[in-house]
Amino acid sequence: MIINKLLSHLNNLSLSQLPDFINKMIDPDTFKRKEFIYKCSQESPEGSYILDAGAGQCPYKGFFNKQKYIATDLSVGDINWDYSKLDVLSNLETLPFKNNVFHSIICINVLEHVKEPFNVISEFYRVLKPGGSLYLTVPQGWWLHQEPYDYFRYTNYGISYFLEKAHFFINDIKPTSGYFSYLANRITFLPKALFWTIKSKIIRILLLPFEIISYLLFVLLIPIILNCIDGYDKQNKFTLHGKSI
Repeated sequence: MIINKLLSHLNNLSLSQLPDFINKMIDPDTFKRKEFIYKCSQESPEGSYILDAGAGQCPYKGFFNKQKYIATDLSVGDINWDYSKLDVLSNLETLPFKNNVFHSIICINVLEHVKEPFNVISEFYRVLKPGGSLYLTVPQGWWLHQEPYDYFRYTNYGISYFLEKAHFFINDIKPTSGYFSYLANRITFLPKALFWTIKSKIIRILLLPFEIISYLLFVLLIPIILNCIDGYDKQNKFTLHGKSI
């Protein structure tokens, strides 16, 4: 019984279950994304309309208590998500809003899930007020997720092309990490790839000590070391995500 509970717990492990100060050392990319959203909240006037495009479970709603936050999503990405907090159910290619409504739009790791990304970016331009801002993050290196709604990955050149074609002025595009943080993120999936696919419970139990050691090494120790030395990569050609304003 105890072994079964332990295996079940291991199969459902998530970095979000760890204390923030440890999680930040293992997964700094997530914290940089939150800082990016916070920047949007600080730069958006009180009472202004903010669109969270592809909001999912609305994890960033709390950043915009002083603004009028509107969340929209098609709610097909993840069957286990709770989409009940959405304000508008919508395809991002045809947003049900008038022209020039929003002061800011946040779109966080969504464009890989739309079939026509240029149409979506064009819609963002249409519903933004003149002088408004789009806070956008897209993956460059990521695994298959929310299948089958996973279509694209983006370089800074690709996303720049779409933004400029839609008449956006690009203020800044930056990678969120370098090679070492990229490698750190990849390594955290090693225990899952090695052990989670084992169907025989007996073999899984026999290998349990090695599985626990793999978590200590590949989810904690090695990622923390790699993230600490990420600054030594000055080129940042390997990155998990890019963010642009």
